[in-house]
Amino acid sequence: MEETLAPILFFLVLGGLCGYFAGNLIKRASGRALSIGIIVFALIALAYTGTFDVNVESINANIVNITNIFATLGVLALVSSVPFLVSFVAGLFIGYRRY
Repeated sequence: MEETLAPILFFLVLGGLCGYFAGNLIKRASGRALSIGIIVFALIALAYTGTFDVNVESINANIVNITNIFATLGVLALVSSVPFLVSFVAGLFIGYRRY
C-alpha cells in the first residue's frame, strides 16, 4: 500500500501546485487581455501583408506530430494521470480565485 501511496501523493501535490500557478497566470493574463489582443492583431496584420513571414506548413506539421504522440500514448497514460488532473483542476480554481 505504501508503494502506491507515495506516487499518488506526489502527483496530487504536483498537480495542485501546477494548477494553482496556472490559475494565477490565467487571472493575471486575463487582466491584460486587451493589450495581448492588440499585439496578436498586429502580428496577424503583419503576416497578412507579408511583412512578417509565418511558415504555416511547419506549424501544422508540429501540431500533427504532437497529436500523433498523444494518440500513441492512449488510454493508459490518461488513466495514470487522473490524480494529477484532478488536483490540477482543483489548484486551477484555487489559484484563479485566490487574489
